[in-house]
Amino acid sequence: MDMQKQDRRIRKTQRLLKESLLELMEKKDFKNISVKDITELADLNRGTFYLHYADTYSLLQEMETEVLRDFQNMVNGYRDAFKKASLMPVTIPIIQYIEENKKICKILFENSSSNDFVNRFHTLILKNGTAIIKEQYPNAKDVTLNYFLEFITYGLTGVFKQWLNTDMQQPKEEVAEFVDKVIMGTAKNLLTT
Repeated sequence: MDMQKQDRRIRKTQRLLKESLLELMEKKDFKNISVKDITELADLNRGTFYLHYADTYSLLQEMETEVLRDFQNMVNGYRDAFKKASLMPVTIPIIQYIEENKKICKILFENSSSNDFVNRFHTLILKNGTAIIKEQYPNAKDVTLNYFLEFITYGLTGVFKQWLNTDMQQPKEEVAEFVDKVIMGTAKNLLTT
């Protein structure tokens, strides 16, 4: 069989399994979802599932990793723009991504079984945020910087959850501007002492 055709079939199967898991997670807790539930909804057999994933957790983990990788790629792609004292160049693409991937983002940010996702998201923000803020505020005290970054990390998660919970009624540009003003305004007032 042609490798490209096989790769396309593998991607299609994995996409079906992920979509089925998401659909099920909208209806019930992750811990109550079995491989059988997923494969029945995807109209695949269990053996096919096990060709790709060890269990439901490994499927969820792969989905989380893909979203986090996308977020990291956006940060990397706009890294130089941070020198202008604004996060808008990266905030808008991230919020756009959340809007375009509402279903998976809502589930990952809110599902208690996705606590690993939220923790990994926090780590991503802390890692990138530390580098960005230290570049802009090199004289900031480490203790103040650490508290600030923890505050911002949990605040961003809260903003994204709130936006998703209100069915994204507020325009994404307003959410991005709010995030930018809160982070950069707080940084300016707190870290320039």
